Amino acid sequence: MMNSSVFARSTIRSRVLTRPMRDGAYHWENVDGSHLPFSTKSKAGLAIKMGLFLGTGFSLPFIAAWWQFKKAGKPFFRPGPPPSD
Repeated sequence: MMNSSVFARSTIRSRVLTRPMRDGAYHWENVDGSHLPFSTKSKAGLAIKMGLFLGTGFSLPFIAAWWQFKKAGKPFFRPGPPPSD
């Protein structure tokens, strides 16, 4: 009984996989930047947006560490030489 359901699913799967894909849904015009979800016309605007996006991702671990130290009541950065124990 189990074999019949496996064969039925494999038949359905083979029919789905052999069906040709529609080309109309995957057509883009051949224009620079048309496939990107943002505009590349303004270099300054693109640099600011990329700097904010990448800077946010880079700074998040440091902000999280600062927040955890602040909650614990410990200084995140202590200037000067390390304390001798």
